[in-house]
Amino acid sequence: MSGGSLWYACINNSYNHNTVYIFIFSVTGFHRCPGFCVQALLILFWRICRLQKGPEDVPASTALFVLLLLLSLFLDFVSTRLGLPDVRAFEILLIVIIANASILVLTAVLLQLLGYLQRVLQTLSALLGASIFITVLAMPVLFGLQTRMDDPGGWGTMLLLLELWHLVITAHILRRALSVSLLLGLMLAMGYKLLGYQVVGLFVTTAS
Repeated sequence: MSGGSLWYACINNSYNHNTVYIFIFSVTGFHRCPGFCVQALLILFWRICRLQKGPEDVPASTALFVLLLLLSLFLDFVSTRLGLPDVRAFEILLIVIIANASILVLTAVLLQLLGYLQRVLQTLSALLGASIFITVLAMPVLFGLQTRMDDPGGWGTMLLLLELWHLVITAHILRRALSVSLLLGLMLAMGYKLLGYQVVGLFVTTAS
């Protein structure tokens, strides 16, 4: 697969076969690989965010994981740019890449240590899908904060609630993927958040 390939999703709406065919367009033409219906995926990740589904319900698809990763990196870059307007774009790109890579690698290591490495694609895709949902919801809030930096008010509260919601979702996914208690999942999720803040703090401190 060439690095310049363009990804398309073509939905096949069927009650019997919820299937999406992901088309990779390259100079050689179209190649089709099975996945899930885009609509079904949106509903699935929304239900994961509401703690009604888990990572075990996500298809173990490398193509899906790559699509979610690229989308997550793009949205994280945009949202971080909004939240840290004084940080250079290159540094924001490094923040996004390092933070995401750290969390994904740490998750894979935990799954390996506990003997659940076969769950890695589903778990990472669930984490990315949930992160995308929260980031999309946070975009209007970040725009609002840009206009009320001196007095965040309700915008700041909304952003805090979204962060807490994301924390709970991450704990839920880790609990199901690692087969651990909710308390341990919550502690791991808090560790993930702290890791992300450390990465941001490293670059922000260096920049200042």
